[in-house]
Amino acid sequence: MAKIYLVRHCEAEGNVTRRMQANAEALVTARGYAQCECLRRRFEGVHIDAVYSSDAFRAIQTALPLAEERGLRLRVSLALREIAAGVWEDTAWGNIMAEYPEAYRRWRQTPWDLATPGCSSFQEVGERLLCGLLCWGSSYVIMFITKWLLAVPDGVAVAASHSCAIKAAQCLMLQKPMTEMKEMGHGENTSVSLLHFDADGTIRVAYRNDVSHLPPELRQEHIGIPPADINVAVYPARLPEQADVLLELASQEAAQRGVAFDGPQWLHGAEALLRQHPDFLAIGYLHDKPCGFVRMELEDSLPAGCALIRQIYVIPALQERGFCEQLYGYAVHQLRYTRIVDTALLPAHGSPDVERLASRFGYTAAEGCGTYRSLYLFTPPCPYPLLF
Repeated sequence: MAKIYLVRHCEAEGNVTRRMQANAEALVTARGYAQCECLRRRFEGVHIDAVYSSDAFRAIQTALPLAEERGLRLRVSLALREIAAGVWEDTAWGNIMAEYPEAYRRWRQTPWDLATPGCSSFQEVGERLLCGLLCWGSSYVIMFITKWLLAVPDGVAVAASHSCAIKAAQCLMLQKPMTEMKEMGHGENTSVSLLHFDADGTIRVAYRNDVSHLPPELRQEHIGIPPADINVAVYPARLPEQADVLLELASQEAAQRGVAFDGPQWLHGAEALLRQHPDFLAIGYLHDKPCGFVRMELEDSLPAGCALIRQIYVIPALQERGFCEQLYGYAVHQLRYTRIVDTALLPAHGSPDVERLASRFGYTAAEGCGTYRSLYLFTPPCPYPLLF
């Protein structure tokens, strides 16, 4: 009997900034790396013959410690990729709710029936992952070593994949229709499901979505909160139409920092910024009401390739509840797509929300720029050959 531990990837940016990650790349958070360490400790003393991962950075970082500790080469497989989200890729859930209300309703209620442009179905992604697993598990775990296939009877493998892919594949394994997919439950980051592959081809799920290795502080946040109460839609600001809204939010932000606020001067700077970079000043909306803003800047005084997230603010009633992270997600998304920025900067000292962002996303002191903290925005390319 072969065994496969199917593991969801660790926490990455999109899990915190509430964006549809799908096959978009994302950096791993500080909590994510802590989850990986907990996962590594969970498997101490467990014999493993092979470790597999999708080609996503967050999945590779989840699986890599388990491979390295045993002297195994990590095997990266396209079969373990997440569902393709098409036009929703790397889009904030709040914006998806606002711009695709009917499709989002179907996603929440009948996700197996979703058909947004460019999106793969749950049936397709489940079959892809299951076909990959069956290559390893019907009566053997098959490991790819250079050009040869080495069969390991009664082998044990770990495979790091993604939430939707795992859920869809488990549905197929249990011979359930996709309409019963919700019965598979929700797997948090680094949740573990154990699959048994018997010699007669039977697949059994010993347990699924187990996170007993995680302490409470590393468990998923916001469980049970209605999406409409937590998902923020973020859009570029428009001037002069939204001048009053921006001035009100900016004055609140200045008061929170205890600094003087010159409204006309701030607005003049905002107008100049939007003329040059129309997406660098944005407003967040919750229940269609403005709830915060984010402002980015490119300055000649900054190191080459760097952009400053100068202001990021959420109204007091919503602070320290995950809303600032969503404004931050918008900023990082925009900076990545400028094609001239590879590093984000945050002030060295900021509000509690900014301090939390810097800690959670792994900002460090900016070299030669002591008033800022920096973060390189891009994941490294996958260094492993891709299998099937």
